[in-house]
Amino acid sequence: MYKNFIFDVYGTLVDIHTNEYDLSTWQKLVNTLSFYDVNYTAEELKETYFMSCDLQMRLGQKNFKHPEVDVVEISKHIFENKGKKATKTLATHLAQEFRAFSTERLRVYPDVTETLKQLKRAHKKLFILSNAQRCYTKPELEKLGLLKYFSGVIYSSDYGCAKPDTKLFDIACEKFKINKQESIYIGNDPKTDVDGAKASKIDCLWIKSNLTDYDAKPKFSPKYTVENGDFKEIARLLLKK
Repeated sequence: MYKNFIFDVYGTLVDIHTNEYDLSTWQKLVNTLSFYDVNYTAEELKETYFMSCDLQMRLGQKNFKHPEVDVVEISKHIFENKGKKATKTLATHLAQEFRAFSTERLRVYPDVTETLKQLKRAHKKLFILSNAQRCYTKPELEKLGLLKYFSGVIYSSDYGCAKPDTKLFDIACEKFKINKQESIYIGNDPKTDVDGAKASKIDCLWIKSNLTDYDAKPKFSPKYTVENGDFKEIARLLLKK
């Protein structure tokens, strides 16, 4: 019987749609930056942002097979590119502004909250391990009422590496003293979640949601598969194990 349930966030617990490519989104951020005498056009700001992402990824490849960016550092670069300096607080605020401007849908999937309550009532320990930016995801989990169910959270942005990198799974297990043999990872992505967990020697439940890439196939077979995003099936399958 599993004692530890480790969850992905987006596409698993949370249904989200963002648009980081619409120039109107970037124009809103341009307007915010103008209050700090940091002047860009929407096209220039968009190009600067993605060039900074690419640079961080290239630098991260020196240490990790699957590096992760930190959007707070990217926000600092946006200021520095115009000869300005931003504190971490200001850079975090800018990153969160961009997230707010680019988010078109953010909601908890059906039956997620009740299933988490059911697992807690069964005295299971719940954790999150997600490819996510702390400055976005922590407030979103709080806003959606989910954070309170979890004993610990690993945000990939804090460590510079992302799933399916086994190092991120190992970090979570070491930090939270998780026994892999007593644990199961639950996620919607065939590569980052299924293959990442299996390569890390953790059982995986693959829940297929509207954000799952159905054309991509995992290299490894998951222990369990749940179709059509039926979150209630998680408790039905795993609480009797």
